[in-house]
Amino acid sequence: MTTPPETAFADALARCHHTQRLEDLAEAFFAQSVTFRLESAGASAPVGIGAHIRRSFLGALGPGASEQAQAGRPCSWDPPSALDVFCREQLRGPRGDGLPKPYVVECSLDHGDLIVTLRVFGMANDWFMAVAEAMAEGMRGILPWKRLFPGRKSPPRILSREFSIGELRPMPADACSARLVFTSPTDTGGSDPHAEPHRILTRLQRRVDGISRWNGVGLADEAARALAGQAKGFAFDTSGLRTSGYLSPNARGQARRKDTMTGASLITGDIPRIWPLLLADIRVAEAPTLAPGDLIDLDGMSYTVQGEPVRDRERLIWTAELVP
Repeated sequence: MTTPPETAFADALARCHHTQRLEDLAEAFFAQSVTFRLESAGASAPVGIGAHIRRSFLGALGPGASEQAQAGRPCSWDPPSALDVFCREQLRGPRGDGLPKPYVVECSLDHGDLIVTLRVFGMANDWFMAVAEAMAEGMRGILPWKRLFPGRKSPPRILSREFSIGELRPMPADACSARLVFTSPTDTGGSDPHAEPHRILTRLQRRVDGISRWNGVGLADEAARALAGQAKGFAFDTSGLRTSGYLSPNARGQARRKDTMTGASLITGDIPRIWPLLLADIRVAEAPTLAPGDLIDLDGMSYTVQGEPVRDRERLIWTAELVP
């Protein structure tokens, strides 16, 4: 990371241990999750509900934060307030990539209920109980239920709250290929995944490397460059990938198109070499809510989700009936 740290906490992130081995990233990986079940709120959940929940969550962190953090400036408290840790960008790298935030929000449906999971990475878990309670408060007191859910007069009941610790799966002894399934639209970074499929791995590498810094370890520059170069040595079957895009307004309100991909890519080659990378990326992936009536853009065609989508047991793959 190239920007000078503005707080002691950011300095600790910048001074992470640099390693040559992907295995060190996997061994140091730690994530803790809190999952809420909201009664009968799934079937009518609007497109993009995850973004609304995230904003409400961050809003709930505001009242207990320092004045600097509330204004978006570096927090002077030591340790800093949770709002500073979870909202403000701590560092920025030479490619313009900001250090990823230490959490993801995942929304899914289960028998009409809305399931909301907040997953927190590494040292940000020092604030875990505070952010778990802020998530509940944000959904109850800040999320505009009446506007987002027409006909609803009050927030849904939170039926349950469960804690869990993420575990990385062992690599199969005979693994020679891996199938990556992108359940939520993933930014292609401006490249064509069919023409340059190796960039799928390099983008995953940067994402996992950034998150790993919250666990106190990151890839050394020469190791990252070597891994990026080795990505071209794998064979890719991208026939299962679909490209699409969406318009994202910038700070000036100008709409800019971002290209995305969904679907599956089969990677064949020296899978043991990149297995720690694939394992960690499963845990940092973020999947959106998928509900009846949602619109999905695939290869320039729009489809509507018909009936209630079903998620697999590991909560990685959606199965849904789509109609033009």
